[in-house]
Amino acid sequence: MIRLDYQRFGQTDGSPIGEHQEFGAASEKVVNLHSLLIEGKSSLLKDKDVTMTGWKMDSPYVSPSELDAIDSCAAKLVSEIDDFISIGIGGSYLGIQASIDAVRGSLELFNLLSPKERKGTPRIFFLGHNMDPAYTARILEIVNPRKLGAAVISKSGGTVEPAVAFAIVKKVLEENLGKEIAAQRIVAITDKAKGSLKKLADELGYRTFVVPDNVGGRFSVTCPVGLFALAVAGINIKEFIAGARAAEEDIKKQPFDKNISMLRAVLRFIAHKYLGFDIELASTCVYDLRSTTMWMQQLGPESEGKHGEGLFIVPQYFTRDAHADGQLIQEGKRNLIELFLMLEKPAEDIIIPAKGTPVEYLDGKTLHFVNTAFVEGLRDAHHEGGVPTMSYILPKLDAYTMGMLYQYEMNAIALSGLLLGQNPFIQPGVQMYKDIANAKSGKPVC
Repeated sequence: MIRLDYQRFGQTDGSPIGEHQEFGAASEKVVNLHSLLIEGKSSLLKDKDVTMTGWKMDSPYVSPSELDAIDSCAAKLVSEIDDFISIGIGGSYLGIQASIDAVRGSLELFNLLSPKERKGTPRIFFLGHNMDPAYTARILEIVNPRKLGAAVISKSGGTVEPAVAFAIVKKVLEENLGKEIAAQRIVAITDKAKGSLKKLADELGYRTFVVPDNVGGRFSVTCPVGLFALAVAGINIKEFIAGARAAEEDIKKQPFDKNISMLRAVLRFIAHKYLGFDIELASTCVYDLRSTTMWMQQLGPESEGKHGEGLFIVPQYFTRDAHADGQLIQEGKRNLIELFLMLEKPAEDIIIPAKGTPVEYLDGKTLHFVNTAFVEGLRDAHHEGGVPTMSYILPKLDAYTMGMLYQYEMNAIALSGLLLGQNPFIQPGVQMYKDIANAKSGKPVC
């Protein structure tokens, strides 16, 4: 199981955070809030009239037959393609890339492997999370349009960024394959009954999977939003869901003092609300976990950032960023807390042949040993410099572990938002940029 190490997460005077006068009250409150999450009766859990806890109450318990249907559809598509484009933004993108990077290896390197080395998995690309023409054009140059498949993820079909990307990819497929075959290469993950994408999918005969009404985008990686692309990537989605379910059951049965999600929520809450910390660094030394810190970058701020509150999450990849941001982290304004993603056992390791070099003292040691030593050095130095730190300790990177990690963190962030009195499942502030951008781009006013 994943562990949470918070022994270095102290108050500004160095005393344990458990000695803070509000810690006991927050501990009792978070237990009650967790019960509230399970019962689903509070207005703080609703987006309009829908209680948004499907990620907790439904997704970890999805039926094997539903997973089989996703696997079967993905396998058929994979048998026909060499390249795959996943179209989505925010939660319809970040969790997918984070999962594939962690389990199969960073896609920027994975896509360079030969088909044999990829063991039949197509190259995987993402569109719809930006509208940069150069980026889009380069991906279209790289992929083979006659051996291309795509999934478009949008509940309504109206979110502009993925809608534009889908229009482009749809045209490429139809021009190269004809409309009938193109329709067989497109999977739509959308609303079960309404919306422009659902209507188009029904008209053109796309295979579809449902975005649940009670799951918001940033909490969606364990539902079909994430599962279909993971299956295309050759990830065992049954193990992935089993990990999420194991974490959920652990959260429901463990008392506060052993409960990873409750502890992390209270630690963050005390630090932000009473000790004046505004920023949380999401740090790792594992290249394949960089995208996971980016997933965290959306999950936290979009859930908590309301009414003048919320921790701003900043990804850090070490040791690279130690030579960029390290000085400020160590000696800058003391408004930072830090979460480390630590890995106990890498999938691969390399022995360092250092005899006769300036680092001969490392001869025979492994890269993982040295990498861990350096990130532990950063962690301890940051702690000594006044940055409260905690760490998720991951046993290894596989589908099961990533499913666990997502479930623990989604619970922790939901509880963090509720502790602040926020509804963690709405994001009204995001609509402002959309309204202004739509007006600038000439969208008709309905």
